[in-house]
Amino acid sequence: MPEEAAEHSESLIHVAIKGEALFHLGPIAVTNSMVGTLIATVVLASLAFWASRNSSVVPGRFQGILEFPLEFLGGVIRGQHPTRWRAILPAVITIFLLVLVANYVGLLPGVGTIGVHVVEEGHEATVPIIRPASADLNFTLALALVAFVLFVSWGIRANGLRGYLKETFVANPPYMTPLMTPIHIVSELSRIISLSMRLFGNIFAGEILLAVMLALTFAVVPAIFLGLEMIFGAVQALVFALLTLTYITLATAGHGGGHDEAHEPARHDADDAALRAGAH
Repeated sequence: MPEEAAEHSESLIHVAIKGEALFHLGPIAVTNSMVGTLIATVVLASLAFWASRNSSVVPGRFQGILEFPLEFLGGVIRGQHPTRWRAILPAVITIFLLVLVANYVGLLPGVGTIGVHVVEEGHEATVPIIRPASADLNFTLALALVAFVLFVSWGIRANGLRGYLKETFVANPPYMTPLMTPIHIVSELSRIISLSMRLFGNIFAGEILLAVMLALTFAVVPAIFLGLEMIFGAVQALVFALLTLTYITLATAGHGGGHDEAHEPARHDADDAALRAGAH
């Protein structure tokens, strides 16, 4: 009997590092993590459509919940970039919301448990139809590459192409350049690995933990872990967004100030005037 129970529990637990193909559209394999990404995208697009049609000056409860992360991250970004925060805000907010919703997709009922039965190496397993996008390294790596392009482009915008390349590839004193340039290049590229692997590792570990708890325990125990995963999902989304903001700050903090600084105070005053007008 114990052996039969162990085999039964093993058949309920299916762990795969990569997204698993559900069907093919020509040469393109549609994986379960793609389905999770699509759900997250539809949810965000629906919320954006609702906010554009139903937002009001005096927010209701639902609108207040939607505005809270915008106000919080807006304050953080403005504190670090008083003159550029309105230009940086949309990208950082989009990354935060996408990661947050993608993480929460994994907590929906049926995600990870409803799937198709397969036999792998003589054991039955269930391949889930929907998988959280953040548990797929392809998604986190693509998002890290987007963040990399963002802070590199902001570094070039703030310091100019020549200034950015000088800050990155020319050491001070100059005779240290042959030693420091490879270190700087590795440091820049390691940010992609750091961003992608941190998010993937935490969400994938949470997915395994929930699968084990659902297979081995009663309903109350998994509910506790679901609550913890809600907190962890929000924290991981916030960490990814704030790290992206930090890298943008480092890229724009080059010596010499950049070619567009002379126009920034007037732009900042115009932004404040637009905010006051929108508030009224």
